[in-house]
Amino acid sequence: MHIDVRRTGGIAGGTRTWHVDTDTCDDPSGWSELVGALPGDAPSTLAPAPAVRDDFTWTITVERTTVTIPGTRLDGPWAALVTRVRSEGTPS
Repeated sequence: MHIDVRRTGGIAGGTRTWHVDTDTCDDPSGWSELVGALPGDAPSTLAPAPAVRDDFTWTITVERTTVTIPGTRLDGPWAALVTRVRSEGTPS
């Protein structure tokens, strides 16, 4: 399974990207559990929360499903996935 995380915005307005191919990692079952915990009914884009100056926007792609989440609304299983991809994934 291929997972991409893209962070845009912030003070500098830059973009950072990380990716993971779970089929080639040491813990593919752990990744499957993490992805399995994601809400199945998540919309492709969450409505923005009240404007927060210099907030990040997270775009997360798992296989063929892409979700865009404002930084102020990144929590729960989505935040856990982003944290793990950032720590174990390859930046690009």
